[in-house]
Amino acid sequence: MTNFYTYQYLTRQPNKVNTVIWITSIVLVVGALFFAFLFLKHRDDGKYRELTIIMILGLLLTITIQYSQWSKRQTSQTHNGEVVALIKQVAQQEHIKTDQICSNSTDLHDGMLLRLKNGQIYKVGLNSDNSSFTLQTAHLTNPKIKLLR
Repeated sequence: MTNFYTYQYLTRQPNKVNTVIWITSIVLVVGALFFAFLFLKHRDDGKYRELTIIMILGLLLTITIQYSQWSKRQTSQTHNGEVVALIKQVAQQEHIKTDQICSNSTDLHDGMLLRLKNGQIYKVGLNSDNSSFTLQTAHLTNPKIKLLR
């Protein structure tokens, strides 16, 4: 089965992991503030100091993960943008709407496939600097296609 990505999929980036990380960060900030308050109130009790340190370290870990996810998302959006630009050019050339074209790749490379509204599959040939392309009719060995919207 071949995955094909729609124009809508390539232009939006759903990210459920990001929401979980934000919620975790908020919980850790609230926890760190709470335990810091308890530590300041009960300076004799070392457990609140340790819990505050654990919360701060957890917060630093989630911030690091969040930065890593942001960096990956930026790279992904850059690659998706290249494919989106190609889809726009093909749509203009073929006189069809962009939402009627799907790509089997989220990054632009020679040999990727485009599926048009009429079911035609085209292999994309790119020159060395990706400034021009050619379309050649292609046939899938496994005709099962999964559209990711």
